[in-house]
Amino acid sequence: MISPKALSAVVLSVRDMERSLAWYRDKFGFRKLHDDAPNSKAVIIGANGIVLALNPLADPADATPVDTGRQVCVQLFALEVEESDLLRVEQEFPEDKDIVVLEDHPKYRSRIVEDPDGHSIELLAWK
Repeated sequence: MISPKALSAVVLSVRDMERSLAWYRDKFGFRKLHDDAPNSKAVIIGANGIVLALNPLADPADATPVDTGRQVCVQLFALEVEESDLLRVEQEFPEDKDIVVLEDHPKYRSRIVEDPDGHSIELLAWK
């Protein structure tokens, strides 16, 4: 058995690298850590020990949606936030008109938002 120490990165395919870099910077304070070259064209971003890899699509026009529930893909990743941040999600993401609000879970409350490419991000605060 292999015992993982931590999740080191989540790789997200993106249509427009500059748009995605700006969105993750503006919404979560993520900054560019480094390029993944020569392994890939991905850009590694992060904040507070959280690391994401944004990987540009070879053909953005031919991309399929990520939130159809019919694909084998990462459908959602979650970020733990403070309760005060959770209460501001609607103000922080005014462009997202279909934020999912989850209040009934016995252990946490959350909001699910989408990035510019449709990746679902659950922002959760433990009860």
